[in-house]
Order: sequence, then structure tokens, then C-alpha cells
Amino acid sequence: MVGPARSVVVACGPRSRLPGPAAWRRGASVLAAAVLLLVGAPSTGAADPVATTAAGAGLRFRATGFFRVATARGRWWLVTPDGRPFYASGIDHVTASPDVDRTTNRCPYCEAVATGYADLDAWTSATVDRLRSWGFNTLGAWSDVDRFAASMPYTVLLDMAGGDDWFAPAFAERAAAVAASAVAPRRDDPNLVGWYLDSELRWGPDWRADETLLDGYLAHRGDPDGFVRAVARRYFRVTTAAVRRQDPNHLILGSKMITQLTTETLLREARKYVDVVTLDDYRLRANLDAQIQQTWGPFVPRTPTLSEFFRVARRPLMVTEYSFRAADAGVPNSWPPIFPVFATQAARADAYAAYVEALHGAPWVVGDFWFEYVDEPAGGRFDGEDSNFGVVSTGDVPWQTLVDRMTAVHAAAPDRLAE
Repeated sequence: MVGPARSVVVACGPRSRLPGPAAWRRGASVLAAAVLLLVGAPSTGAADPVATTAAGAGLRFRATGFFRVATARGRWWLVTPDGRPFYASGIDHVTASPDVDRTTNRCPYCEAVATGYADLDAWTSATVDRLRSWGFNTLGAWSDVDRFAASMPYTVLLDMAGGDDWFAPAFAERAAAVAASAVAPRRDDPNLVGWYLDSELRWGPDWRADETLLDGYLAHRGDPDGFVRAVARRYFRVTTAAVRRQDPNHLILGSKMITQLTTETLLREARKYVDVVTLDDYRLRANLDAQIQQTWGPFVPRTPTLSEFFRVARRPLMVTEYSFRAADAGVPNSWPPIFPVFATQAARADAYAAYVEALHGAPWVVGDFWFEYVDEPAGGRFDGEDSNFGVVSTGDVPWQTLVDRMTAVHAAAPDRLAE
């Protein structure tokens, strides 16, 4: 999933970035998409035992002036700069100028902001008040952090994986340049939680391309798993070193891996370099997880509490994208076609609550980020997505049933129970 203003290919989530050899840069197979669509209705997911922890009141940590991670009372925590336990109840893509309708070439949300607020400062203030009242406490990827940084904790996506060859000197040069321009200016900001290195990189065969990484580099088969290990080691070593040279203070939040496409090999390399393993974890339509495993696996099994990811990674986990959509929103929800569409906002809210409550019960999860603040336009954004992913409509009207449920669920987040 790349940022909302970038070109993408079809993928499991709304934004898919395709780095690496030029041969990768092509649209997803229509045949593969058609095969995926042959399965049925929304899935509730398999049962997964949820670890229960008693956070307790009055939990405090040593203050360091920046966000960090720590363990206490049976679970992992984010820790605030002043030493309080923190669970990131986050939301992505909070901006006054989100998606342009590719059919009309208009931005309906931009028009709603222009008519509904005196200026962008008024919109910013009202949006912060809204998000806080709904229990959101962190801004996720693609948000207008320059406008919100003084008001809320936030995260930043760096997009470091440019170029066609991560072993080439140009890759390290690019990483250093990105760090110098994007990381260095924020190195002393206590409201910055940390850095995402990238989003949804491709590490092997999937619906975006059938070839292995080794095929892409050398055009012949060899040891794909061993090669992925070498590529991953090079990628994480170079990117994290570039960040650390500019910023010794903030968390490195991994690379937003797609849960259905993450291997144990990749997690074992990532855990050596990142502070938090970040996962984009969209629920798919029935049987798709199993079909992906059979077609392109083996991948780490996905469960409601992401327990298998923690078993391998041995680092705290953060879900950096997930969402649910409903048919009564007035947008088509036709793309991406691999996600379930619930009948009503009430059913959508139920799905949200079940999903996040499971994460709250998992002591290795330190946050979750809903994608996204505003619905996509009815005519589709630049890549055709036209889904009810927002907590507000393109007319800036909250989906009240959903946000009411979010407010209640956020009130029971682990850090709020520890107050």
C-alpha cells in the first residue's frame, strides 16, 4: 500500500508499493484477481485463544523524553516521553485534501472542508477534537503531520526502498538522502512515535508478480528463501542505519508488512533491526487466506491475535492498516473486491469491535491504526478504489454508529485501563 498520491498495483490492501526490479512494475494478474473472487461471503475468522492480562492502575515507566517500548505486568507497551503506558489507537490518512474522484476530477471532501470551515486551521482544530472524542490518540501514515504534529502523537512513512537493486550503492545513497531530508528535521520532536521504513514491499511471488526475488534479479532459479534472507538483511541494515545516523531517539516501526504475505524468514531478519514489527492486516473474503497460502506460501499463519507473528518476531507488534466497509454508505465498494462488504454500518461496527477487542487482549500488540479518515470518492480515486473505509463521509459527516462503537472500544484500550 503506497501513499494515496502514488501509482500502485492491485494488492490485498488499498495501497501497494512495488519496489525492486523493473520487471515487478506491472499490474496484478487479472486472472489471479478473478480466481480470488470465486470464493464467497464475509468470513468471521478462526478462533484464537486470547491472552488475558491485568494491566493494573498506576503503571509508570522511566521518562526518556521520547516514545519507546517496554514490558511490564505481562504485556508490551509503548511508553510516552513522560513515562506513561501508551497503546496507539491510531488512524491513517488524516488530511483536508484526500482523494480526487478520477471520474469527475473533483475532490468532494476538499469541497466539504471549504464550505464547512472558516479556514484550514479551523478544520484542523475541529478534527483534533473529533478524533480525541472518539478515542483516537495517534496519527498514522499519509496524514498531514505538519498540521497536526503539535496536537497529537504521530508516525511518518519514509518510503526508503527506491531503485531496482537494493545491493547497489545507489540504494544506500537514497536511504541516506531520505533520512537527511525527512528524518533529521524531526529527530527532537517528542510527539513523533517513530518511523515506518516503507509500506507493503514485495518479497516474493504473489498476485503482483509470479517470479521470486532471485528471478527478478538474476532471471534464473536458485535458493529463493536464502536470497530473500540476504535481500531482507541488506534492506533492513541499510535503512535502519540511515535512520539511526540522523535520529537516535525515535522508534523504528518496521515496514508495514502484509500479514497474508509475510514469511518466517522475513520476520527473523526484520526482528534484528526494528523496534516494532508493523503489519497491514486486512480481513479478506472467505477462503482467501487459505488460497493465498496454497498458491504462494508458506506464510506465517494469520490469527485474530497475531500470535504466530509474535512467536517468530519476538518483538512487539503494531497493526498499521485494517478497515471494514458497509453497503449502506452510498459508495460502490467495488474495489478492492477481495474485502468483505457488510450490509450496514451496525454490522461494520460489530466487525470493527470484534477485531480490535482481540488485539487489545494480545499482550504483544502495542497499537492499531484504522485505514482511513475519509471515505473514497464514489467515482474511484486514482487507482479505482471506491470504498467506505472512512470514519467520515466525503461530505465530512461521521458514520455515527461506527464512531460510537470506536469510542467505547477505545475507552477499554490497555493504556486507558492502566490509568
